[in-house]
Amino acid sequence: QVKVSSSVLKAAAHHYGAQCDKPNKEFMLCRWEEKDPRRCLEEGKLVNQCALEFFRQIKRHCAEPFTEYWTCIDYSGLQLFRRCRKQQAQFDECVLDKLGWVRPDLGDLSKVTKVKTDRPLPENPYHSRARPEPNPEVEGDLKPARHGSRLFFWTM
Repeated sequence: QVKVSSSVLKAAAHHYGAQCDKPNKEFMLCRWEEKDPRRCLEEGKLVNQCALEFFRQIKRHCAEPFTEYWTCIDYSGLQLFRRCRKQQAQFDECVLDKLGWVRPDLGDLSKVTKVKTDRPLPENPYHSRARPEPNPEVEGDLKPARHGSRLFFWTM
């Protein structure tokens, strides 16, 4: 598992989302379709592996600017980005120069995308029960109830 604090995750979120987009979406698709986490263990391992490799590359190439950035976020009262734009720019510049990663634009990672996967379709994707038989047609005329409606409040 990836054992980092929320400030580290928040500082790395944009680049992590861009670099590990495919395994994350594969995992979420599996969880949505299968409704059983045990069937998605392989996809979960790939997500974990991608996250570990991502943080290893950050540590290897841009440890100092990244540490300054997440520390600034950690010490800014509500973990706000706006107080750490200088450190963010240094981190983004380092990542671009040494790893070639461009920070995604705001909203790029939240766009709806289709996920191509090699997994077979689940047998019952909605986990629904078999539909019951429809009610039989009523024969003859229906007469009003002898003692009025059960909703007596509305009949007064």
